[in-house]
Amino acid sequence: MDMIKEKIRVEMKGAVCVIRPIPAREYVDYLEETIAIFEDYSHLMDLETYLEREAPGFDLPHLYAALKTLFGESATLYDDYKCSFGFPFLLEITRKEKISKYLLNFMDLKGGLNFRFTKILTTPEEREKYPDKVRDILYKPLADDFPKEEMRYVMNFFLSYLVGFMEAYGKIYNEPFIRSQDYRWIIYGFKDGRFFVDRYEDYDEFRAAQSDLMKSEVIPFNRVKPNP
Repeated sequence: MDMIKEKIRVEMKGAVCVIRPIPAREYVDYLEETIAIFEDYSHLMDLETYLEREAPGFDLPHLYAALKTLFGESATLYDDYKCSFGFPFLLEITRKEKISKYLLNFMDLKGGLNFRFTKILTTPEEREKYPDKVRDILYKPLADDFPKEEMRYVMNFFLSYLVGFMEAYGKIYNEPFIRSQDYRWIIYGFKDGRFFVDRYEDYDEFRAAQSDLMKSEVIPFNRVKPNP
């Protein structure tokens, strides 16, 4: 099922945000001129609650299947102990005559949703305002650039887009994959025509299952896009 998308367009009041998947190398190159934004943990919890209430069947394998089908395999930009995937995106927010650029790395940190935003410093004025010595600081969302309310709207839209995609295509999805979430001792994926999640209570059993999957060539295990 070839459904790879080039971008997602999010219409907001007074602004438009275009979300475009990018290669890991491009993401890393951009990081040299960025400032990091505080993660909105309270809203991430709200999104988890939304999924439990409105889409209880939308678990890790369904989430990855949506991401994989729309954007290809995961990139390598994630902690492979705390996460099982990482998808890098470039965001362009257009507001009247102004264009702001952000990076987004979407991951499953400790098995939960994680949106990691960083602002790209695109002008001499921005680079002067945020010199190298202050770029390691976490900043609150910038009210005149990409405020918290808009950031939350983009997160809501993105997640709802993935849920809606699987509601439409989940029943015909048929591309096997298997991944492991080491932090929570979980192996999940799609095989034999169904989605599955295996949770282990014994670490040695979990590691043995991982070892068997690494040796098998039948179904891709923890496959990632090669870095260019």
